[in-house]
Formats: sequence, C-alpha cells, structure tokens
Amino acid sequence: MAGLDFIRKNALTFSAILVLALITVNTGIIYYNDWVLKDTTQVKAETERATYLVGQVWNQVVRNMDVGMRGYAITKNESLLGPLRDGMRDNPIIFGELRTLTKKQGFQHPAAIDSMATGVEAFINSTKKMVDLIKIDSMNEFRAALAADPGRDAWFIYDRNARTINGFENTRSEAAQTAYEDANNRTLVVQTILNIIAFPSLLFLIVNIRRERKERKNLFSKLEENNRAFLFDPGTITEEIKENDVIDDSIRNFKTATHFINQVSNGNFSVTWDGFTPENEKLNTTNLAGELVLMRDKLKQIKAQDEIRNWTTEGLARFSEVLRKNQDNLEALSLDILTFLTKYLQAQQGCLFILQEDLEDESHMFLDMSACYAFDKRKYVAKKLEIGQGLVGQAFLEGTPVVLTDVPGGYTEITSGLGHKTPTCLLIVPMKANEKVEAVIELAGFQKFEKYQVEFLEKVGELTASTLGSVKNNEKMKAVLERFKVQTEQLKSQEEELRQNLEEMEATQEALQRAEKEKQA
Repeated sequence: MAGLDFIRKNALTFSAILVLALITVNTGIIYYNDWVLKDTTQVKAETERATYLVGQVWNQVVRNMDVGMRGYAITKNESLLGPLRDGMRDNPIIFGELRTLTKKQGFQHPAAIDSMATGVEAFINSTKKMVDLIKIDSMNEFRAALAADPGRDAWFIYDRNARTINGFENTRSEAAQTAYEDANNRTLVVQTILNIIAFPSLLFLIVNIRRERKERKNLFSKLEENNRAFLFDPGTITEEIKENDVIDDSIRNFKTATHFINQVSNGNFSVTWDGFTPENEKLNTTNLAGELVLMRDKLKQIKAQDEIRNWTTEGLARFSEVLRKNQDNLEALSLDILTFLTKYLQAQQGCLFILQEDLEDESHMFLDMSACYAFDKRKYVAKKLEIGQGLVGQAFLEGTPVVLTDVPGGYTEITSGLGHKTPTCLLIVPMKANEKVEAVIELAGFQKFEKYQVEFLEKVGELTASTLGSVKNNEKMKAVLERFKVQTEQLKSQEEELRQNLEEMEATQEALQRAEKEKQA
C-alpha cells in the first residue's frame, strides 16, 4: 500500500524519467549509429583505396612498363619509354602507401605485399635489361628474353597475393556494412518502443503539468499575498501574477530588510525602506517593513534623547567652568556667561539683563543690560529696563520662559556686516534661584529653539542666578567696605584737622598768656 502511494505521488517524476531514459537511449543509439556510419564509410574508403592500389600495381606499374618497352623495341623512339619511367617512379610510392594503409587496417599477412613487391621488382629488372638490349641493338637476345615472358611470372605472383589482399579488404567492407545494418535495426526497435511508451507518457505528463501549473499559480498567488501581509505591501494592484516578479519581490524585500537592519544597527537612523510612502503606510503597520520602521523611529527617538542628555550634561559641565571664572568681576562674568550660551545654543544674538538696585533709592529695582553679544562679537550697548517693561520685563515678572517664532520687524537693533536681517526666533528665559529672579537672558536666532534648549537654559539659569546673587552680594559688600574705608579716611582727615586746630589754638593761647605776662611785668 505504501509502495502504491509512493508511485502515485511520484508518477509524474517516473514518467518523465522513463521518457528521458528512452530519449537518452535513442540519442545514444543515434550517436552510435553516426559513429558506425562514419566508421563504415572510413572502412569502405580504406578498402576501396587498398583495392585501387593493388590494381594500380599491375595497371600503373607492370602494364605501363611492358607497353613502354614494347613500343621502344618496335620504333626505337625513346619518347615511348615515358610509361616505363612512370611505372618505375610510381612503384615505390604505391607500395609505400599500400603498406601503411594495410598496417593501419591490421592486415595479418604483410608477407603477401612483400611477395608482390618482389615479383614486380623482378619484372622491372627484366624489363630494364630488355631495354638495354634494344639500345645496343641485340635484338636476338631481346627476343629470347621476351620469349621467356617475365610478365607471366610476375602475373602469377601478383594475382596470388592480390587475391589475399583483396579478400581481406572485402571481408572488412562486408563486416562494416553488417555493423551499420545492425545499428539501423537496433535504432528502429528502440524508436518503436519509444513511440509506444512515450505517447501515453507524454499525454500523462501534459495533463499533470497543466494541473501542477494551476497549483503553482495558486501557490505564487498565495506567496504574493503573504509577501504583502508579512513583508511589505507597496499598495500596487497586480492584474496577473508573474512568478519571477513574485520571487524577485521576495528577494528584494529580504535584501531591503537586511540592509535596513544593518544600517540601523550601525546607527544610521535616517535609512528608509525603499518604496515605503505615506500612501502605503497604513498597509504596512503590522508587517516586517512597518515593524522595522517603527523600531527605527523608536531607536532614533532614544538616540535623540541620549544626544540631548549628553548635550545637556556636557553643557552644564562646561558652563560650571565658566561660572568659576571672574567671580570678582560681574561685568566679565556676565559676558562669559552670555558668550558661552549664545554659541552653545547656536544663536546669533544674545543679551543678559541683571537685576540691579538704584544706588540712590534702594527700593527702586531695574534690569540692567550687563552684556550683549551678536554675530560672534561683543557689542557695547547700554540699556536699562524697568520691571515689567517689554518682553524681558514681562518675563521677569511672570518668571516663565517666552518663545517667539514670529519676531516683529526691527525688534532686534543689532546687525552684522551682512545687513539687517531679523532673526526668526526669540527666546527669553528668567534666571532664578529659590524662586527669585536674578537675571533674564534673551537669545535670538534663525532656527526655532527646541524644548530641551529651553529646559537647559532654565537649569543653567538656576546656577547663574545663584552665582550672580553671590557676586552681587560680594560686590555690594565690597562697595560697603569701600564706603566705610572712605568714611574712615574722612574721619581720620577731620581728626587730623581738629588736632591741628587745637594745636593752633593752644599756640595762640600760649602766645596770649605770654603777652599778658609781659604787660603785667
């Protein structure tokens, strides 16, 4: 039962293998027949050539020499000796080729060729002697030699050996012809069997191929659906499923996913999925492409948060170094603070207003511009604002940052050498410690200030307010000490003046007393 199921499941394969086997056998036989035909043709050509050479031994050599000798004997015309000379010339050539050819054929009686050559050579020698007798006009001796008929002896030797050689050649030719006919018969049998088996097998193959083609089409259609559901859906409409396109899409999606993952793992969060657009974004929320894009966005957000955290930490550390300098010089400290913050936040302009009290009226407080920085240069601008005056004064009162992305024209009065281009974003942050505002910083730039930058300014604002409070107290104490010192100096001067006056009065009194004594005397 299991064997029948195996055959049923693999019937298409078995049929194809059977047909291929028959075709292979038929092809092999065709090649074999072609080889047999070529071999038969070659064998026949060799046998015909060998038979021809055997015939040429008699016709081209013996007969030509005999004719030439007899013609010369009758006419004494040496031009008639041409056939004799031709025969003598061709004799070694013919026997040389005949020996080579029969050796190649595997002729087992090379002595027959040697015997034939010996007989022909004897005839040649006899003919040459008779020609010499004719030349010296010894006709009686010539006639006696001719009567001995050397050609008959040569013929007997030639005929006996020619039969042996030609018999061998005929046997080879007949064997080759028989092999060729047998090969043709085998081909006919195999082709008959092939036709009997191949037709139903091919019919079975055609039916199964059509059925499998339909199943294959359904399979690739399902594969395309799964590609869109689990890998990536481009949102396009496909009227006809093409297998190569489905496979190419699958490979391309896996390659894209691999590239996407590699780029994200290397920290490139700007990488995009090829073909992922806002139009098909909703179609790719739960598949691989959507999940990878979501992962990229989350990692990008985490990286941005880390960068902000590092940026803030580094900024606070560097700002702390700035605060440690010029603790005894409010003006220099203010410029250092403003310069650092303007550059660190990549602003183009900045002003720092510090809360000051009127020297003449300590109850009167105002905001004094202690530092101004614009376009990488310090600006010498004097400006005082009352509490609540302008955006800076309002920010001081409210104690909260102000961010403006629509700066009124002419709001900033400081320009660079490039012209009067007005910054597009304004940031005002009160700097306070323990809810007490000590200063207000105003920054202007051509890019919007982000939330983390505002929060950073609020953090450094606490440090700044605390430091400025200490510096102002120190300067205030210093001013008090200076005033006390001046007052002390003034008191010392007045005391010296009184002492001198007393000395003068004492001197005057002593002079009066002496004068009075002199009068009394």
